[in-house]
Amino acid sequence: MMIPQVISWMNVEQGHPDYDPEADRFDHRLLAQGDSWFLLRGIHTSNLLYSLRFHRRAIVVNCGKPGDIIRRMAQIAAHTHLREAMSHNFGYAWDLILLSGGGNDLIGDAAEIVRPRSGPASDPASWCDESRLLQTLDDVEQGYRRIVALRDRADSSCPGVPIVTHTYDWVTPRNSPASFLTIAFSGPWLYPAVVNAGVPLVMWNPVSDYLIGRLRDALNGLATGPERLPEFYVVVTQGTLVRAEMGVTMESNDWINEIHPNYEGYSKLASKIGRKVQTLLDQE
Repeated sequence: MMIPQVISWMNVEQGHPDYDPEADRFDHRLLAQGDSWFLLRGIHTSNLLYSLRFHRRAIVVNCGKPGDIIRRMAQIAAHTHLREAMSHNFGYAWDLILLSGGGNDLIGDAAEIVRPRSGPASDPASWCDESRLLQTLDDVEQGYRRIVALRDRADSSCPGVPIVTHTYDWVTPRNSPASFLTIAFSGPWLYPAVVNAGVPLVMWNPVSDYLIGRLRDALNGLATGPERLPEFYVVVTQGTLVRAEMGVTMESNDWINEIHPNYEGYSKLASKIGRKVQTLLDQE
């Protein structure tokens, strides 16, 4: 299996021959855009793209750039680099598009979704504001629909090429923020939501699983529902990672913090997602 060359769209714009997606040395050309699971931070353990492996030589061009903070599907769909990369004037004839989005929308809205219970304490749905949750899921769905419309517009460089995205694995609410050199810079996310809503400890994981499961169902609906999107594929990842231990504030099992996998975790996810991507590339 071969390690793809992963670069940013900014590298492509520099015009250096080493960063030319059309170079003959590449058998496959993939475009990527997404949330923090795809962001390039200069560390090869920091995201899912670095862990992908393919049968043939591939280049993965990420429209995100180091330092990007893409929190919402709406921002991903409107990202200038993504629009350029899929345009007839500036883009390329990509073989496949990789997307990662929806997780940040969900955890970003968790404080508004997770509320003091309105029903049986043992029912995770009773700890969630259904109307607020539906609003978030609709925002995610509409973001994906805008990206598909962007792919298929009249002046697209890659109409109808497959789009692959993924669901998110089971998250343990815990006081484990993202940090750099031991200094926290973001999060935690679900942990304060369940604490502030008064969710009992025994229900923290069930409430988290309920939210992640609802996002999974919404994404799957885009691929298989009555209004499914064309050439849109969702890789279901639940159960791929070993869940973080409750109460652990540092790295735990396959997770480096509350919502981001570590190197081993990303490798497991990339293996599953990569198999789907490889199958679609083999069909060209």
